[in-house]
Amino acid sequence: MKSGITVEQSYDAAGEWCLHIHKKRGTLSLEEIRQAAMEYEQDFYMLMIKAIDEDLSQYYETDDVDGDFVTLYRAGDFYKWREK
Repeated sequence: MKSGITVEQSYDAAGEWCLHIHKKRGTLSLEEIRQAAMEYEQDFYMLMIKAIDEDLSQYYETDDVDGDFVTLYRAGDFYKWREK
C-alpha cells in the first residue's frame, strides 16, 4: 500500500460495516482506492465520497479528518439492505 494511505474497517451510524480509506496529503485517485481496498480484502464495494463545498461542510462532522477520504460498503450488504 502507498505511504500516507491508511485503511480501517468500521461501522456507520446505522450499524453497517464499512471500510474507510484515508490519504493524509493530496487527493485519492480511483486506482489508489481500488488498490487499497483490494489489499485489505478482495470483494465488490460501493463507494461513498465526500462531495460537498465549504458552505455545506458546516453540517457534517469532518473537521477531524485532514486530507482526502472515502467510505466503501460491501456491494452485497447494500443489496441485502435494499431488499428490506
